[in-house]
Amino acid sequence: MANKERVFIVGGTGNIGSRTVRNLIAKDIPVTLYARNPEKVNALFSDNELVKTLQGDYNDLSPLKEGLKNHSRLFLLIGDFNKFSQTKETIAAYAYEAGVKQIVDISSANASFAWRSNFIGHIHRSAEEAMLNIPNRGYLVALRPGRFMSNLVVFEIPHNDVVASSTESDVSEGWISPNDIGDVAAVVLTEDIEKHKDAVYELNGDVVTPAQRTDIFTRAVGRPFIYKKISVAERYNILTSLGHLSHHVAFAVCTSLATTDSLLPIVTDGMEILLGRKPETLEKYIFDNKDHFK
Repeated sequence: MANKERVFIVGGTGNIGSRTVRNLIAKDIPVTLYARNPEKVNALFSDNELVKTLQGDYNDLSPLKEGLKNHSRLFLLIGDFNKFSQTKETIAAYAYEAGVKQIVDISSANASFAWRSNFIGHIHRSAEEAMLNIPNRGYLVALRPGRFMSNLVVFEIPHNDVVASSTESDVSEGWISPNDIGDVAAVVLTEDIEKHKDAVYELNGDVVTPAQRTDIFTRAVGRPFIYKKISVAERYNILTSLGHLSHHVAFAVCTSLATTDSLLPIVTDGMEILLGRKPETLEKYIFDNKDHFK
């Protein structure tokens, strides 16, 4: 990566984006964050001189037209599913027009599912296709992570030492650490643009069963956890009431598909090539975040 390059960041204050930013500034790469709250950015990155902020939100993307100029690459992560594809397409169009040569988009492994079979996959696939169809564009690298380990500290957190899900206790499930997603993004953003071109990287770092996950909680916290298999309808109700997920998202998260194994029970071994190390295990993630479960 040339020293004169600057990376623009959309979605840089969450656990994935902030990890990417910290990787970049650790390599003395200057970044600009698009954020509603500049004070939050300054606090998050300790007023680092390599970090600049462009204030704005998704309701009015016009500041990006000028803000993206003089940046060679863009990290793009959007968690708001309202006008998702349209927002990503607009930002990408502004970026390419401003001279950005590479966009690293945080997509989803669900984008690889059968067409329109899953809400999460559909919106991510639509966004990828919209960006790929922009005339005279630069490169678009899509990172497609599976189930986030961080779900376990948000809407899938155990209650009363009970790990509850609709999967049989001995069935394997795939997981990906947000740390690894952020690290892979930083690698792509700092390596030769021509190396990755329009690559797609599926990201799944570990595969464990619900029984194994429950055992990890027991060992990490130091008291017994139990696994309780619940129905899909019960899990859906938990996600929509306690987890505050919309119908479309909750339905996609907890239901199975006839065409694809949505549990994604395979570690994507290419991560070791990208990261230069083994991906983070679910055990390490739970142990590192055990205070959430005490």
